[in-house]
Amino acid sequence: MYLYKASLNSIQKTKSIAEFLFKLSKKGDIFALYGDIGVGKTTFVRYFISRATKIDYITSPSYNIYFKYESKKATIYHMDAWRIENEQEIFNLGVLDFFQDSIFLIEWANKVDTYLPVSKLSITLEYSKNLRTITLHGNEIWKKRLGKNFKRNFIEK
Repeated sequence: MYLYKASLNSIQKTKSIAEFLFKLSKKGDIFALYGDIGVGKTTFVRYFISRATKIDYITSPSYNIYFKYESKKATIYHMDAWRIENEQEIFNLGVLDFFQDSIFLIEWANKVDTYLPVSKLSITLEYSKNLRTITLHGNEIWKKRLGKNFKRNFIEK
């Protein structure tokens, strides 16, 4: 279900949205990031994890597939599915076992969609005609969790 679309007219806005979503996050959440190369998926994840852990330098797990971070809320996994060649690999990696007891951020989520629960928050980042946007899709639970705060804070009037 479509929830919100906002322009990302500054890096600060990307940071603010990532931090806002971290504040809402809880154990068991999966954030599935979609978008072409270079649209800001890793930047978004870096701001989310930096807010959660106070670690300033967050690297992309492109070659490692995933990294693990500890926060006061839960263990956070940052997965980059770019190198996943078939969806069976996510099963073989054992990461499905981590979903319930952690917060999971997955870049290139389209490569592993079959194994992602419908309860995920889908985050699509796009860049077109010199405009970056973020679009959120989720279920009714996400609609309630985001509430009017997302619209109030991030949608231009």
